[in-house]
Amino acid sequence: MSVRGGSQSQGTRYSGYHHTREPAEDAELTHVRPGTPCGEYLRRFWQPILMASELGAEPRLVTVLGETLVIFRDGKGRVGLLHKHCVHRRASLEFGRVEENGLRCCYHGWLFAPDGAVLETPGEPPSSRLKDRVFQPAYPVREYKGLIFAYFGPPEETPEFPIFDTFELPGAESVTYCVPYGCNWLQIMDNSMDPVHSSFLHTSISGPQFSAIFGALPVVDYHERPLGFFYTNARRVGDHVWIRTHDNVAPNMAQSGAVTSLDGARERLFGRAGFSRWIVPVDDTHSKVLALRYFGPRSDPPRDADKTPEAFQMLEAGGLRDRPYDERRRQPSDFEAL
Repeated sequence: MSVRGGSQSQGTRYSGYHHTREPAEDAELTHVRPGTPCGEYLRRFWQPILMASELGAEPRLVTVLGETLVIFRDGKGRVGLLHKHCVHRRASLEFGRVEENGLRCCYHGWLFAPDGAVLETPGEPPSSRLKDRVFQPAYPVREYKGLIFAYFGPPEETPEFPIFDTFELPGAESVTYCVPYGCNWLQIMDNSMDPVHSSFLHTSISGPQFSAIFGALPVVDYHERPLGFFYTNARRVGDHVWIRTHDNVAPNMAQSGAVTSLDGARERLFGRAGFSRWIVPVDDTHSKVLALRYFGPRSDPPRDADKTPEAFQMLEAGGLRDRPYDERRRQPSDFEAL
């Protein structure tokens, strides 16, 4: 990791003057707009873009991978994801009208199906075949477990929609959540891969934000596998050894083991994922986490645990985004660290 003015080994006491140059960002990984290396890579995977509960009766804007798009649900319940500007005269479809078969542009009344097909061009002559030759740019979507996913890559390369066994845990309830971050996606991904910071930021520095047993420094191992890697971190808690696993699935998905409701006082055999989460770039400087949180007998936490948005923010970052500055200063969370 780069530091100001060069490597850490080159520093001396009171050397601030020699370390004022900001290091260049790794644009290959941090830039996500169309045509960038990382943007094109991420576009080859299904990405969650919205909780289904966030999509109401009217069309709305959604920004993903640097593209601002319009999403809607037509009268038949189908979800459409279209480029923001109408292919006809560039009016914003954000102000369109949702109808039984699609979305009608407010400017000249063109009607678009969820797949981008032009169904009606009412201002054209009856003999016009324009609607058979023109399409509104659109992306395929898939609604699953309360999340809306989209694929942004070449249509001829559309991959199979991935369904992992963790999404269908017997006896478990899955609840969706979304948490926005004001930083690049790679910062959140790096945080997700770092089990050591939990001993400090989330425990000894700020007080226990998850479980007090995170305060013991872990013994960490990383293990590569075809879909990415996972790490194991082991801690001794009294007479027990607690081994926690965190699974990172390329390029931007993670599945975590137990986080809360643990004290290490009793023996507990292998459970299942506590949540599955996707770190989704909004643009180069903003991101959001969309996730499935599992509640059940083998999950963490139990089914009757708190399911409020505030609880999910605490799970994600160890603190709430909108707290008084003095509280954030005394008890920083991932929101402050990132």
